[in-house]
Amino acid sequence: MDALQFLAENKPLRTVRALYVLAGPDRFLKRLVLERLLARLAPEQGQEWSRSDYAGDSEHLAEVLTEVQTPALWGGRRLVVVDDADQFVSRYRETLEKLAGQHLAAVLILLVEKWASNTRLAKALPQDALILCETPKARQLVSWCQNRTASEYGKKLATEAAELLVELTGSDLGLLEQELAKLAVYVGEGQSITSEDVDKLVARNRMQTVWQILEALGRGQLSEALVILGRLLEQGEEPLAILGALSWQLRKVAQVAGLISQGLSEAQAVGRVGVQAWQRDRLLVLVRQLRERALRIYDWLVQTDLQIKSTHLPPRSALETLLVRLLPAASPVSASAPTARL
Repeated sequence: MDALQFLAENKPLRTVRALYVLAGPDRFLKRLVLERLLARLAPEQGQEWSRSDYAGDSEHLAEVLTEVQTPALWGGRRLVVVDDADQFVSRYRETLEKLAGQHLAAVLILLVEKWASNTRLAKALPQDALILCETPKARQLVSWCQNRTASEYGKKLATEAAELLVELTGSDLGLLEQELAKLAVYVGEGQSITSEDVDKLVARNRMQTVWQILEALGRGQLSEALVILGRLLEQGEEPLAILGALSWQLRKVAQVAGLISQGLSEAQAVGRVGVQAWQRDRLLVLVRQLRERALRIYDWLVQTDLQIKSTHLPPRSALETLLVRLLPAASPVSASAPTARL
C-alpha cells in the first residue's frame, strides 16, 4: 500500500497483522505512517498496548524475537517497533518468514529503507501489512500539503500556493512540514494561505540570495558564489531547500534556452515561459552565458537531488558541484575557490 493512501484513512484496522513493514527512504514519511498505524491499531476489547522500541543496530535485537512471542505481563498485547531494521531483517529473515503469518503475542513493526519484493519474506507478508514510504511525486506533494494544512492547522492552502511551495522547497516532506507550520503562524487568524503568503514568507528572501549566487557565477566569481552558499548553510538553510530555490530559477533558464534553440526570439521565449519583468534581464544573462549547456540543467538538477539524498556525498559538496557546472565555460575556476567534488 502507498503511504499517502494509508495516511488518508482513519478507521481502525479491520485485521491486526503480526508483522508490519514500513519501507522506503523517506524517514519523515515513515514517522507519519508509524503514528497513523499506531492510532489505527485500536485496542482489542479495551486492552492496552505495551510498547517497546529498538534501534536496528542494537546489540540486543535477539530480545525482539523473544518479546514478540511473550505475552505482556498484565495482559493485552505487546507492540514492538524496530527502527533502521534492514540489518535486523537480513540477520533474522528465516525467523521472520515463520512469524509473518502467525498470530503472535505482539505486533512487530519494522522500519526499513529497502525491501525486496521477490523474497520469501515479502511473499509471506500480507499486502496490507507492507506500506511503501517512497518520496511522493510533485502532484502528490501538492495534495499532501493541502491535506496536511487542513488536518493539522485547520486552514486552506490554495492550489497555486501549494504548487509554489513544492517548487521552492523540493520533495522533502520534513522541510515542507516546517514551511507549512511557519505559514500557519504567519497568516494568524486567517483561514486561507495564498501564493502571496508563500511568496512573502518562503520565496522572497531565499530567491534574492539565490539570485546573488547566480549573478556571482555570471560574473565568473565562483569564490563569491560559494561563500554565499556557505553563509546560507551556516544560517541553517536546509540543502534541499536551497536546491529547491535554485531549481525554481534554473528550470526557467532551461525552458527559455530550449525555446530559443527551437527558433524563438529571446523576447518570445521569456514571454512563453511567463518570466516576470524584473527577472527577464537577469535570466537572459544566464541563458547567454550557459548557451547550449543550459539544455543540460535538468540533468544537473536531478543528479544534485540524488546526491543530496544519498549518504555518500556531503550535501554541501553536491551543491558546490552544481555551482561549478553553472560557471560560464570561459571562466576559469579561481584557485582560491573552495574545492567542490566533481
